[in-house]
Amino acid sequence: MIEIMRENISVEQALRRGRWQLKYLPMIATFGCITGSFFISNQTTTGGWVIPIGFISGFSIGWLVWSYFVMEWKIWAYENVRNIHELQRKAVDEKLIWESGSWFEKTEFKNYQQKLKLKQLEEKFLEKDIFKDDISVPRETIIFYSRITILVLLILFLGVSFLGTYLLVEKEYFGLILLIFGLFLSFNQIKKLKDKAPQIILNDKGIKLKNENLIPWSKIYNDRVFSQSNGKSSTNYLAFNDEKIVIDELSIKFNELENLLHVYRVRYENNNPN
Repeated sequence: MIEIMRENISVEQALRRGRWQLKYLPMIATFGCITGSFFISNQTTTGGWVIPIGFISGFSIGWLVWSYFVMEWKIWAYENVRNIHELQRKAVDEKLIWESGSWFEKTEFKNYQQKLKLKQLEEKFLEKDIFKDDISVPRETIIFYSRITILVLLILFLGVSFLGTYLLVEKEYFGLILLIFGLFLSFNQIKKLKDKAPQIILNDKGIKLKNENLIPWSKIYNDRVFSQSNGKSSTNYLAFNDEKIVIDELSIKFNELENLLHVYRVRYENNNPN
């Protein structure tokens, strides 16, 4: 049997601690080691061979820091968070932990007591996550393009076009690429600015995307909001079934949309008990 657990920590609170232990601390260890190698190389006559060693050591130490803390965080989080499925999914999405069964999961440091404890806590995955209604959420939410976001992007892309034009005047023909690129993206933003139709409609019946029929909650699975890294930037998505919609230019925030998905599904289930 699972011991009585507090379960008084939210998913976001657990992730916040996880980011510090499993992302920031390993990064500090990695870049601290690399920076130290540059310093040693500049202060001594040992030559440049110190720097590659610093890189190798830095990434190795960073990985060791993650491997040491990951099991400690999992046990603490799984004990104190009620919605363990949501927690695990978000932790995997944020690259704090690896998916179950991954080869990288085998690099986690765990002693015998931790293995037993984790095995015991895995019973919680047999329980469904619990979400509650939120009376502040209206009966229906209609989501449009964010005019402010579109205008900011339009100004940015027009700036790229003007830069390309200036370079062409200066006979820098690379400017032609910038001009075409800027005009193309500006045209896309103008189309979005003119588009006043709802992009997403959410209610207790289901989800409706632009130019599509409403999909009832009974036919919706794996609905989630997540971020995907693309180099130095990241993109936020609404995903369900085989759909994947970028939400960065919409009039909704990440956490707000995630809450709406939970609330409207709860209302649907309350109105349609099995």
